[in-house]
Amino acid sequence: MKIFRPLQIALASCLIAVAGHGAAQQPFPNKPIRIVVPFAPGGATDQVARLLATRISDSLGTPVIVDNRPGANGNIGADIVAKAAPDGYTLLHSTSALGFTAAFRQKVPYDLNKDLTPVSLLINQPLLIMASNRLGVSNMQDVAAYAKKNPGKLNYGSSGTGNLTHLAMFVLLQAKGIEATHIPYKGGAGAFPDFVAGRIDLFADPINSAYPYVAANRVKALAVTSEKRSALLPDVPTASETILPGFHMGAWQALMAPAGTPAAVIAKLNDAYGVALKDPEIKAKLATQGAEAVGSSPAEFQNFLDSEVSRWEKVVQSSGIRLD
Repeated sequence: MKIFRPLQIALASCLIAVAGHGAAQQPFPNKPIRIVVPFAPGGATDQVARLLATRISDSLGTPVIVDNRPGANGNIGADIVAKAAPDGYTLLHSTSALGFTAAFRQKVPYDLNKDLTPVSLLINQPLLIMASNRLGVSNMQDVAAYAKKNPGKLNYGSSGTGNLTHLAMFVLLQAKGIEATHIPYKGGAGAFPDFVAGRIDLFADPINSAYPYVAANRVKALAVTSEKRSALLPDVPTASETILPGFHMGAWQALMAPAGTPAAVIAKLNDAYGVALKDPEIKAKLATQGAEAVGSSPAEFQNFLDSEVSRWEKVVQSSGIRLD
């Protein structure tokens, strides 16, 4: 029997190799997918990510887990995904913060162009410019008058330094010549308790997370950053109407994967999200939050991202805006 032992070992090795090869060739996905949301639970980004995750889980037939990793204006979560295995099982549900990080040329531990690859643009929505009820204002003219009478006392919160919510408020306050102190938070969900309590005077946040507070009269809506008034709040004027003519901006959300993720996996994820964003029920739920379902090919999203970075680089260069 000893003379056959090398043959037995060789045969066993072949069987193990074949079994391992078979496991490696299992179709994607064959285990849970983790969606990293780089902002706090309950915020605007988290709400959309969880809504889509449920639909994607059903479509792909595997659990889809949302993992909140807030901090550094979304860059902590982005870095986690940038360093993850490029197999499609760790994805980044991020926002326009990615574009601002690049436009401001912030030092971050990942390279947007080399370490992350686009999957799809998901949604777009305007911001609401709001004031605390304790401030006792009805419009930006009132805010300007308050700031003039109370120099050095006005402040505004944001979801993070360099975040869209920071820059929108910064630009609009500057347009009115209003001086105010910036107070950054790790996401909108963390800012709202202080805002409602009056410890923050002004705040800008995507309409889906801000609307419930406005509808309940817990804060005052001053303007919306869309080109046209929102159907959710038709009596609230646009920022272009009342603050800065021609000004409009949206808070977009998108899906990215680690660079090197197989094209077939990217395509499957893109298809699944595309189907979800066309689902009438999903679109209706997004509409109730003031969000527009977009969807795109990876190439279309890359072109959009490049244009956003270019647009904000010009703003940075021409206006002299600097991060805190």
